[in-house]
Amino acid sequence: MLIVCAWVLVLTSLGACTSAAPVVETVEIASAVEDTQEVEVIVTVAATSTPEPPTPTPIPTITPTPVPTVEFITETVSFTTEDEINLEGTLFLSEGDTAVVFAHMAGGDNDQQNWIPFAEQIARRGFTSLTFNFRCYGNSECGGRDSGSILISRDMGAAIKFLHTQGFERVVCIGASMGGRGCVNAAFENELVGLVIVSGTGSSDPERKNLDDFASPDMPILFIVSEDDHIADRTLSMTRLYESAPEPKTFKTFPGIAHGTELFDSKYKQEFRKTLMDFLEEIRS
Repeated sequence: MLIVCAWVLVLTSLGACTSAAPVVETVEIASAVEDTQEVEVIVTVAATSTPEPPTPTPIPTITPTPVPTVEFITETVSFTTEDEINLEGTLFLSEGDTAVVFAHMAGGDNDQQNWIPFAEQIARRGFTSLTFNFRCYGNSECGGRDSGSILISRDMGAAIKFLHTQGFERVVCIGASMGGRGCVNAAFENELVGLVIVSGTGSSDPERKNLDDFASPDMPILFIVSEDDHIADRTLSMTRLYESAPEPKTFKTFPGIAHGTELFDSKYKQEFRKTLMDFLEEIRS
């Protein structure tokens, strides 16, 4: 008996992918010797090539649209309160018809310098701005025998009056901490087009508790405070002040403990600046 053995022929290619599944072909071959059938199994490995990675789609470069800026003039100024105290300030005279007065915090190294970088920023955007030192700060004179709240009100009134003498009837008051309280007091006595209170408080004058009595009760008001302001109960007092204010009003909080203009030095400084700027742009529009 002639026995023909079946052999398995494996064809491999060194360049083929070793993980490719083999292709099996089975062929029956009839033999004339004693009707024996032999089966030949041919195994071939299909050669594959490593796929080319897709060509990444280029990400278009987005160039931010530059914000138009304007020229402004910086002047050192002074003005006098109704009780004859001379206060120093810095005027950033721009081309718009809206002026912003900034009121600083109390204590330590706080003075008009807290606000000057932002005052310059908005002056480039067409807002005239005034920073100043309250009495007994910087080169401003000291004096006055009345309560602190009354003296703060006099200083704020003098600053706003100074802007009026410069031809500005549209005035926004922005104050931090003590300056925030000063802006609240000023809003009872002066018509404003906007009010921003940063970590501030209401007036200590019992006759100035109802914010509906503002000289301009329909002006927009922005309240800003940190969620855990490190001054005791300041976040709570700001919340209550907001709740007592007339519409339109906005309440904005930032994470952390920063108080007042300390937000300019926090990780949220850019968002803080943008919040203030957006508020001013809405007033202008």
